[in-house]
Amino acid sequence: MLIESFLTEYDENISGELNIDPLGLLIIWSAFGQQVFRSRVSSISNDVRNYTLNLFNHWLVHELTEDDSIVLGKSLAKRYAGKHDQSFKNACLLYLENTFAYSMVAHESQPSINSTGVLGISKARNQWNLRNGKPVLHFGHEPKAHLLENQLSLGVSGRYKTPLVEMGFFDRTYNYNAPEAIPLWNKTRQLIATTPILKELADGLKVHLRKLLKQDGEISHSFGDLPASLTNTLVHAFPSPAAVGNYARDFWLGVSALNQGAPGALYKTLLQSDTPGALNPAHTADLFAQALREELSLSEKFKLEHICLIEPLLAELDLLFSLMLSAPVQSLPDVEKQWKAMGRNATTLGGLAMPIAENEAMLRLLSSTACTRLSRLLELASATSVQDQIRALLTYHENVMERRGQSPWLVLREGTELKLHVRPRHAPSQDERPVGSWINEYYIPQFRNLLNGLQGGAA
Repeated sequence: MLIESFLTEYDENISGELNIDPLGLLIIWSAFGQQVFRSRVSSISNDVRNYTLNLFNHWLVHELTEDDSIVLGKSLAKRYAGKHDQSFKNACLLYLENTFAYSMVAHESQPSINSTGVLGISKARNQWNLRNGKPVLHFGHEPKAHLLENQLSLGVSGRYKTPLVEMGFFDRTYNYNAPEAIPLWNKTRQLIATTPILKELADGLKVHLRKLLKQDGEISHSFGDLPASLTNTLVHAFPSPAAVGNYARDFWLGVSALNQGAPGALYKTLLQSDTPGALNPAHTADLFAQALREELSLSEKFKLEHICLIEPLLAELDLLFSLMLSAPVQSLPDVEKQWKAMGRNATTLGGLAMPIAENEAMLRLLSSTACTRLSRLLELASATSVQDQIRALLTYHENVMERRGQSPWLVLREGTELKLHVRPRHAPSQDERPVGSWINEYYIPQFRNLLNGLQGGAA
């Protein structure tokens, strides 16, 4: 399974939905969410410390590749086609990630150090304990250099690759020298030069890597061989999301533009929000409604409006499917009765679908698979009876599951009776799911997590 494609760049041929998304709605709502956040925020990239650590590591690799005074030893020169070889860059990134993870383990007893959210920390702790505090660091891109399994996808550089690509720091082959990247790297250099702890860390790591890369033979050494001053500086450069946010806030807001346009309206609304703690879909709907009151260009306003149009329909479709799954065996009239008891009728779906069907721009924003799915959902919503809508939704579900190579969750027997192949799902009450309520959150919790770190809060 090509997990890297799934984690760093959406590939609709890979199922990230599986058993948690029986109607295949993720590909639809996530597309509209990413229109707002322009792939800067996702379920796997929403922590300012990891954002900054990844950028710092890439900046260091960029510096190494451009510094002609840094030469590779004979063994590395044979393994890699120079310092611009992507495999060499991957080796550097892995080494730096692993050094950070082990450094956090070594210093996590210090009160200012928060290791929660450090990718690979559990594996690093296990290796630390297995080797009595002397884990081995390998320099290379091969699996033995990975602390995490498939680390190039699941580590910091993998999970935070897409945001940096979308901002223009490099392309997917880690080419740092595109014209649009030059001002971004200049800003990065300025951030490091004016942040004393980052400047100290950069100087120390450059000295260390210069020596390391000159070595011949296989390069591996005990973590204990690293100077304690270097690992101490490393953890104090990235001790917690809040600490990193305190020095990197203006930088990230500047290069990401997350405080401008549609995400900026949500940013402002979140900062003013009086709902601390966990957000829920009702809060998300309110946040979007409030954000639409901000002064925005039409193009940015449309991004928010699209979500306000699509989400009530997706939520109602999910509700109807939940009712279809609410008993091991039930008839179509049974489901219709529940639907109507919750204040819905044969026109509910059609009324929500009509403004979407009339908005051609919304369909053009979607990938081929997402567009096909939404078009079919709009078509079934226009059916004139609830039972026809139920039949059409079942057929739609069967097609989604067939595309995944899976069996449908339920079947229609003798044209009138629904039979489940999974556990029955809870049927919510009308109070739990009023008409027009939301169920998806469009990356708002992840955005708030990023903002908490940027604002120096507990991310």
